Amino acid sequence: MGKKYRLGRKIGSGSFGDIYLGTNMTTGEEVAIKLESVKTKHPQLLYESKIYRILHGGRKYLYFVVFNCM
Repeated sequence: MGKKYRLGRKIGSGSFGDIYLGTNMTTGEEVAIKLESVKTKHPQLLYESKIYRILHGGRKYLYFVVFNCM
């Protein structure tokens, strides 16, 4: 996941992708990383991340990492 995150084990799956345990390489903090296939006809994860940010008050410290790469 680039140089910022390290992908760990799969911890679940959702309607739009699989969820993995990840590590922020700068802080060492554990995060959840949801992956969606780049081949999907109707990508949802970017929209989902925007909704989470709105629900969380737009604060930047909400850790929601989205990658389209499966």
